[in-house]
Amino acid sequence: MPIYTFHLRRPDGAPGSFEAYELICDQVAAAQATVLLEQHMSASQVEVFDQERAVLSRSRLGAATIKVNA
Repeated sequence: MPIYTFHLRRPDGAPGSFEAYELICDQVAAAQATVLLEQHMSASQVEVFDQERAVLSRSRLGAATIKVNA
């Protein structure tokens, strides 16, 4: 299973915290991103990566932006 990294950012864009989880797929990682935003009230955004591949970026007030590598 891939190890997804979650980079939580504060409203000014500065790094807030970092977490990593072994998850089965991108959809589970997207759900975990939502959970982390709910748990970390100081974070306004979370960016999710599978190694160097950007999976998604989700803001507290907006929808997820899925990143596709071309």
